[in-house]
Amino acid sequence: MLHALLAGCAACSVFWLVALLVNLAALPRLSRQAPASGNLPFVSIVVPARNEERAIGSALRSLLAQDYPESRREVIVVDDRSTDGTRRVLAGLENDPGLKIIDGAEPPPGWLGKPHALFQGSRAARGEWLLFVDADVRYRPDAVSRAMGYALRERTDFAALLPHLETSGFWESVLMPNLLCAVFFGPAVLANRRWPRWLAAGGGAGNLIRRAAYDAIGGHESLRASVIDDVRLAVMSKQAGFATRTVLAHELVAVRMYHGFREVWDGFTKNIAYALGGVTGFAFAGMSLVWTAVALSPPAVLMAAAFGASLPAADVALAGASFGVLVFARALLSKALHDPVWPSLTHPLMAAVWAGLLVRSVYQRLVRRSVPWRGRHFDARKAGF
Repeated sequence: MLHALLAGCAACSVFWLVALLVNLAALPRLSRQAPASGNLPFVSIVVPARNEERAIGSALRSLLAQDYPESRREVIVVDDRSTDGTRRVLAGLENDPGLKIIDGAEPPPGWLGKPHALFQGSRAARGEWLLFVDADVRYRPDAVSRAMGYALRERTDFAALLPHLETSGFWESVLMPNLLCAVFFGPAVLANRRWPRWLAAGGGAGNLIRRAAYDAIGGHESLRASVIDDVRLAVMSKQAGFATRTVLAHELVAVRMYHGFREVWDGFTKNIAYALGGVTGFAFAGMSLVWTAVALSPPAVLMAAAFGASLPAADVALAGASFGVLVFARALLSKALHDPVWPSLTHPLMAAVWAGLLVRSVYQRLVRRSVPWRGRHFDARKAGF
């Protein structure tokens, strides 16, 4: 039994290494795309903001400094009834003619806060294209023009921009790479194919969507109770038959999502359980189980052998090979994305914490039946993926 488990772990590690190489080679890179030129469409950049005083200033300044022509773009920020100093930061930028600030209304019954803020921003937007960006994301000046250039040349309707995930300190460096592993060690390249329709990528770092496609799927009204609205927007676009793409933008777009262990723990507790619904959720749940087993079983065998346990040499060799290939793949991914390599050695710790995080998130959803976030609490029974 143990031998079969370790053989399966070794096979999975090799598969993930191959998937990584394929994805790194196949995913388009935003930095290699030519900027849009000619008759440029109008782009509305919509930013939801609730209690974002820490990062929103630098994020908005980066968006306002885009080299995309000022006459063909606007930045709309929706202050979602912030209770910190967000409004004060916005006041220091409100004289910029490219910025429009909306004082958001409280979400009505049946709505979650972020989808409602994006709904309000989209209604005020004038653009032929909409770019939904979280309030802690920073763009290099050529990011929007290159993203629009890619979307127009590829005749796509939706493009998700995968950012550089900035980290600081031990726990952020250990835990945040799990998001990258979920993308690059899986079938990410299929997100850029017409099939399967349920596999698409989206994110708060940048969802660029053609206005006609956005309206056709019902906009954020159809996402009013979505906890993971950015991914759901991508999936709905693809299921509706629109061309969706995922673009590696780590050289032009950056975000530090959370600061420290507690923010990572609470932030993903809010939403990860909602990724378990439907076909996509079933695949995610299965992948999570396999991921945890492959991450923890080989190191456990190696530790047992190191402490004197009597184990067959073939099993120890398989455990070593499986763990070695996985660490090598992690290190290769880190080098490719210009991230520190040392967290690759902490892969088992990362997997163990994320397994606990998933259990906590499911408990929060099914037992406590509450979605707490930024000073609000929503009924988990009325929320979904």
